[in-house]
Amino acid sequence: MSGLRPSTLYQHTSWQRHAWRGIRRMVQDWTDTEGQRWIFVVKTVLAAFLALWIAFRLGFDSPRSAMMTVFIVALPSSGMALEKSIYRLLGTLVGCVVSLAIVGMFPQQPLLLFLTLALWIGLCTSGSAMLRNARSYGFVLAGYTACMITLPAIEAPLHVFDLAVSRATEITVGILCAAFVSDAIFPRHQSDQLVQAVRGLYRNVTQLCHDAMQGTISDTQMERLHLQFAAEVAALESGRAASWFEAGDVRNRSHQLHAFNASAMVALTTFHTLHRLMQRLRAQQNTRVPEMMQPLYDELSQALLVGEQPARNAAEAGTSRVRLAALSQALPQRLAQLRTDFSDMPSLHEDALAMETALELFQRFHTELLQMVTDYHALSGKLSLIPKGQQRKILSYRPSTPPMIALAAGLRSASALLILALAWYALNWPSAVGAVIIAVIFCGLASSSPDPNGLIRQTTFGFTLAVPFAFFCAFFMLNHVEGYLMLILAMLPFLVTGAYLSTWKKIAGIGIGFNLMFAQMIAPENMMRFDVVTFLNDSMAQVLGLILAALMFALILPEHRQGSRRHIASALWEEALHLCVGNKPDLRHHFESRVRDLLNQLNMGIRGTADAATCLTLSQAVTLLEIGHAILDLRDVRAQLTQGDAAGKALDTCIDRLASYFRSQGKDRAEQALWGTQEAGRIVRQSLQQDDADAKGKRLLQRALTDLHMIHASLLDSTLPAADANTEPSDQEQAHAT
Repeated sequence: MSGLRPSTLYQHTSWQRHAWRGIRRMVQDWTDTEGQRWIFVVKTVLAAFLALWIAFRLGFDSPRSAMMTVFIVALPSSGMALEKSIYRLLGTLVGCVVSLAIVGMFPQQPLLLFLTLALWIGLCTSGSAMLRNARSYGFVLAGYTACMITLPAIEAPLHVFDLAVSRATEITVGILCAAFVSDAIFPRHQSDQLVQAVRGLYRNVTQLCHDAMQGTISDTQMERLHLQFAAEVAALESGRAASWFEAGDVRNRSHQLHAFNASAMVALTTFHTLHRLMQRLRAQQNTRVPEMMQPLYDELSQALLVGEQPARNAAEAGTSRVRLAALSQALPQRLAQLRTDFSDMPSLHEDALAMETALELFQRFHTELLQMVTDYHALSGKLSLIPKGQQRKILSYRPSTPPMIALAAGLRSASALLILALAWYALNWPSAVGAVIIAVIFCGLASSSPDPNGLIRQTTFGFTLAVPFAFFCAFFMLNHVEGYLMLILAMLPFLVTGAYLSTWKKIAGIGIGFNLMFAQMIAPENMMRFDVVTFLNDSMAQVLGLILAALMFALILPEHRQGSRRHIASALWEEALHLCVGNKPDLRHHFESRVRDLLNQLNMGIRGTADAATCLTLSQAVTLLEIGHAILDLRDVRAQLTQGDAAGKALDTCIDRLASYFRSQGKDRAEQALWGTQEAGRIVRQSLQQDDADAKGKRLLQRALTDLHMIHASLLDSTLPAADANTEPSDQEQAHAT
């Protein structure tokens, strides 16, 4: 050491530090990607064998059910696992009670029992398809648990109570083991992922607004980003619901998260309306409105950034909130100056109306953007410091499926049960009850998937792949081992492989199907039975049940599935109609939430690149969002005008014509709606020019005029008048959408 020069020693130490930093970076990268997969695999397999050991010790009739429950409820985050486990347990308990009631009512009447069970399963599957969240899993469990208990009890109805108790206890053991291991060993909390999702949504929204105001985003990109944001909003709400089951601050901040979600949706819609208006004006090339609005755009876009990028967290968003609040103080004077400058220029009446509409939309967007930034920044503060009277309470985002799709899902499950149960009862094939149960299970599970055929196809492949491995493990390994440790060593390589496959999103169904089928066919018990004939019969029945479930989706109303463009388009028109005739106090939130959810469904139904018909539906959805907000504002203005006012009557007539258009979507109705907006605008302008109108009345009439202009422009510059939800779009419409 004494022979080393100081510079050489320093270089050697610096090289070591650099090497260690590189090694730590590599380890961290592996931990964040591949390491997370292997942590999940280890936790899943450990929980599965723990549940199996407890089931052995307690002498359960079917210990494999406890193990299979772990594979079903295993999810990467503890919040999601707890959420799914609780709803699985609740669904199981409800299914047990219903099975006792059905067998008690029809103990010796198989036909009536099948009909009643089919009705119950159809109702549960419809409820699952309608909700499309973690609660929907409880509906599926309530349906197929009743099936799993009732069908084996047909020949021995006196044992139905024992079957129900066994099922409930086995499921409970599996759930408790999965929850314990998930939360005790390298826990991955959903609340941490929720924080990242909230930050990501805020960054994306602010970056979109900044880029669009600087003119770097096209109309097509804006519409596609609406699909992305609809998916992000839905994911945020799903993460919030899962985080509620974890111990932490998230459940106390549910109202704040609802408020941020709602304000982000509203601000996006208003900004998109403003952006499309400015794009239309720029395309005209004979108006100075975009040029005069650009300084406001520049100032607002810079206020959104902290440094050169959006705020990285809620605390940093305080800088943007201060800037937006300062701009809000000066905005009335800035808008008044712009109106004065524009009035001094020679311009057409249409340009003046466009300028007024742009200023009105900009003011609304600024107010809504400030609210969104304020809601986001409030997440960084202590909830106890916010007085309860000042906490915003917003209704939650609620996903919902078009009713016909939910009814079709229930019909498939009920039909699958009736067809297969009657065939099983007539053929007297003992293993066929497994085919019935599997078909019912996957008819229910796939009903909430936008790609049910893909889900069933992957699971079928996993089931088929597991059969030879289960046969080899059962008849060449397990029949030579003794003790629980040897049982684990024999099954471990196969279950680890299946669990690892389930961590890859694109092939997760194969991994889950492999482990479920492997555990089902191995059937570990205290007294193992090795029967080749039973093994082959049961395995064929399981795979046959999946194939029949796929046939149900192919033969019974195949177009009625999640993400169906036709049903989404129809639901969009219904929501627009409801805006004109509905009287709910939360109409605005309901409309915004439903349309965003329909956009999310449309996004889930896209496979690869969206076709022309899907692009057309997307364009219609965005246009209906714009028109919907204008209609809501019109109705608010109308409520503040006197009942016999001429302008108020004109607005009523305009809204009625819009309702007629939304109800039928014909070209003649579209022309009447356009004429209605023009006529209402003429009468409102006349009322605005009267000298006896007070200042408040003039402000209301000016708001109505800008709303009418927005509706008229959206109807003219969209595919709505030519759209028909029940027919394929014409070649011209497809070209426009493309």
